[in-house]
Order: sequence, then C-alpha cells, then structure tokens
Amino acid sequence: MKIKKYVFYALFFLFLIFATYFFVFKKYSLEELINSLQYCNPLYIVLGILAMFSWAFFESLYLKRLLGKLGYKVPWYNAFGYVATETYFSAITPSSMGGQPVMMMEMSRDGIPYRVNSVVILLNTLIYKIALLTLATIGFILYKDILLSFGGWFYWLVVLGYVTTVLVVILFIVLVYSKRVMYILLKASLWLMKKVHYKKAEAKEKELNEVIKEYQDVADFTRRHPGVLVESYFILLMQRLSILVVSYFIYCSFGLHEHSVLLLIAFQACVCLGSDFMPFPGGVVVSENLLLLANEYLYGRSLAASGMVLLRSISFYGVVILSIIIYLLFHFRKKDEVK
Repeated sequence: MKIKKYVFYALFFLFLIFATYFFVFKKYSLEELINSLQYCNPLYIVLGILAMFSWAFFESLYLKRLLGKLGYKVPWYNAFGYVATETYFSAITPSSMGGQPVMMMEMSRDGIPYRVNSVVILLNTLIYKIALLTLATIGFILYKDILLSFGGWFYWLVVLGYVTTVLVVILFIVLVYSKRVMYILLKASLWLMKKVHYKKAEAKEKELNEVIKEYQDVADFTRRHPGVLVESYFILLMQRLSILVVSYFIYCSFGLHEHSVLLLIAFQACVCLGSDFMPFPGGVVVSENLLLLANEYLYGRSLAASGMVLLRSISFYGVVILSIIIYLLFHFRKKDEVK
C-alpha cells in the first residue's frame, strides 16, 4: 500500500512539473527559449551543478558532526543517504510532510534511536530558518529598495513569508526553552480535545508528553554544548549559500555580469521565504512565478524564462532527481545487507 502511495505522489510530482511549466511559460515562445539556452556558457552551468552537489555535502556534514557529538559515528555514505531520503520524500508528499519521518525511520534502522534523531531534525529545522532569515535580512539591508520595489503579490508573499518565519523561529525557541509555556500549551490542548469529546484524548496526551520530552532533550543538549549550535549554524548557512549561489552561476552563463552575487542571493532568499509561506503544491507554483518576476528585473524579459528554467532544473528538480538516485541506492543496499 505504501509503495502505491509513494508511486502516486511521485507521478503527481511529475505532473506538477509539467503543469507548472505549461502555465508559467504559455506566454513565452518555446523556440526563443530553446535558442537562448543554446548559447549558455557551459563552464558556469558546471559550476552551478557543483554548487548543487555542495548543498548535499554541507547537509551531510551537519548530520555527521552533530550525530558524532551525540555519540553516533555515521559514515559519509549514510549521511548522504539520510539527506537524499529527506529531500526525496519531502518533494513527493503533500505539504512536504513525508521527508523527516522517513529520514528518522532510516536513521533508527541504523541504530540511531528516535530520541536522538529527533534532536538532530528539530535543530536542523530551527537553524535552517535562522540561516535563511540571516541571508534575507542582509539582502533587505543592502537592497531594500530593489527587493521591495515589486508591487502586488510578490511584495506581500515575501513580507508575509519573512514575518511568519520570524514568528515560527520565536515560537520554536520559546517552546524548546520554556517548560512553563510547554506545560500551558499541553494542558490547553488536552482541555480542548476533551471539550470537543475527542475519543483519543488520553492517547494524544501520551504523544504530546513524548513530544515535550524531545523538545526538552534539545534544550538540555544545547545548554550543555552551546558550541554545537554555532558550528551547526555556520555549516547550514554554507549549505543555504551553496544552493542560492546557483542562481549567480546561471546568470553569468548567459554572459550577464551587471548585478552582483549578493543581489542574486538576496533575490533567491526572498523567493524561498515567499514560497515557504505557501504549502505544497502551491509553494512550487509560487516559487516559479516569483522567480520569473525577479528574473525579468535581472535578465530582462527576453531571458527571464530561460534563466528560470535552467535555475530550477539544477537547484530544485536536479536536487530531487539526484536525491531519488541516492535514496534508491542507499535504501536497496540496506535491504541487501539485511538479507
């Protein structure tokens, strides 16, 4: 049953790719699009692909380092396998909800208990958002007039994405480090479930207590090892930079050098914030359209669509395809070892 479900999600993901490109590019000439891609400098495209690979490297490095400090030595092969698993299942499941649970399951099969891998994933989520906010904030400081000059929904999606991400980070920190707030939220949730006569309220109470225990484990660990947070932050900041800088290499591949790498990264950070505000599958469509608007400013209207196709093919769809290949190798090799 699970296999059929994931096959369905994968096919839906492929359908979404074609549907998105159809609706986004129906106003552009396919012939002009193909012609413009023919004259790209392959050196910069290779650099973009290498930057995409470095994204996986930094994510794997984060897992290796943090798990090592928690007492679990993880080989590079497994670290890359965990990253590929999370990326692949996040891409093919609605609202990107499938990635982290499947990743946790793979880690537990390798002898890393849920109590430990939940700490790793919770910190990853928090630090990833802080790293993204860092890059977006620097971009706003340096290029506020440009980034916020787009009217309409580009402006509002970016602003709402920024504000909600800040609120999520604050909420996450409060939940992790304030036992009082956690206790109040737990009691309020249980009271509401009982008020609406939810039959599984008692079972949910046990689940919520387990979740709180995981959050407290994170808090206790980071209090004992504050240096881990700093190291993880810089590793994941480099990870974000490595995938965002792909846009600069694609920009240069068209022979364009007018705008700086910092502006390109700032635009990408804004696109990430805007698309994160929308759930899957809407986030994918929003991301494509935000990129088109940004590219019309950076590339000019004639090359905007070409730049977007090449960028998304490497930085998103390329990442997903690479993750599928690594995940399949990783997963089936593990099955063979069990046999």
